[in-house]
Amino acid sequence: MISWDLATKVAKGVIASFPKEDDARLSNLSNEMSEFGSSVLPEVERVSGIEIADDRIEVRFASRNEWVENNAKSMQKLLDPIIKEATDSIPEFLSNIYSSVGAVQFGLLFGWMSRRVLGQYDAAMFTNADVAGAPVFVVGSNVLEIESRNDYVPGSFGRWVLLHEITHKLQFEGIDWMASYYRSLISDLVSSSKLTPSDIFEAIVTIIEELRAGRNPIDEAGIAALFLGKSQRQNLKKITSLMTILEGHADFVMSRVAKDSIESADEFEAMVSDRRQGGSPLFKLISRLYGFDAKVRQYANGRKFLEELASRKSDDFIRTIFSSPETLPSVEEIADVETYLSRVSA
Repeated sequence: MISWDLATKVAKGVIASFPKEDDARLSNLSNEMSEFGSSVLPEVERVSGIEIADDRIEVRFASRNEWVENNAKSMQKLLDPIIKEATDSIPEFLSNIYSSVGAVQFGLLFGWMSRRVLGQYDAAMFTNADVAGAPVFVVGSNVLEIESRNDYVPGSFGRWVLLHEITHKLQFEGIDWMASYYRSLISDLVSSSKLTPSDIFEAIVTIIEELRAGRNPIDEAGIAALFLGKSQRQNLKKITSLMTILEGHADFVMSRVAKDSIESADEFEAMVSDRRQGGSPLFKLISRLYGFDAKVRQYANGRKFLEELASRKSDDFIRTIFSSPETLPSVEEIADVETYLSRVSA
């Protein structure tokens, strides 16, 4: 088992090296952002074509520490049953070593990520069985830091980020099958990820084949993807296609709503695009190893796919993608709109 308390402690140790957070200001801004989120909700519903039962949005304009605590709970809920099954047969002293080493790894990763993440909704999938009413999570410390560094109008960038996260809330709460489908894909992938000698051999063969084909073997989802079997890779492709559409759709909706509600939206979009692509050589290496650069591609590829669909059909046509899991595009179809249209129109 992972010592999640230790992981959280390590992460907070990393955060302590960052600029000090203003918890009182973050709390006040949570109320302000909740008011804005509630006021803009009808427009996000109109543009997305997705409605939810709530007429008020709760926003957590959170500290980095709070983000770490929230994600530690989410990962614990997801991983503990799997890790327990995998470690039941090993000696206790080895299990204790794995627990501590894993906690430090997660802690360092959480701490590092805490200064990069702007918002997050999907952690609610594993900490709250009933996602209805789950708060929208914005890492306020990072938003405030960006606003200050770029001399943005206070609150403007935070409101822009919030539009993206509200769209995610609608996706998971307003589409009746989405939350359970998302959970099942993630849980199936994690529960089937038991490393055996044959898996290691297959990983070596995969690396050789990918390199021979001129592809980087970790581009799919970081180094972890190397140790997935064939069935797991198929599951990963489903997760990738789903997340590509969800992230692209959130950007798609955000851009349309922001035109009339957020000043400097175009400037924010350009800045975030540069931020996603930039960083030090060490940051880029970590991003590739952990699959974060694959996440960045999801935003761009999903948005491009949806913009092309809208230009060929209409904005309203985008809503049909979410009719069922079967109407979601595959990874291959996201790269070729015509293939997708041929299938769903048949």
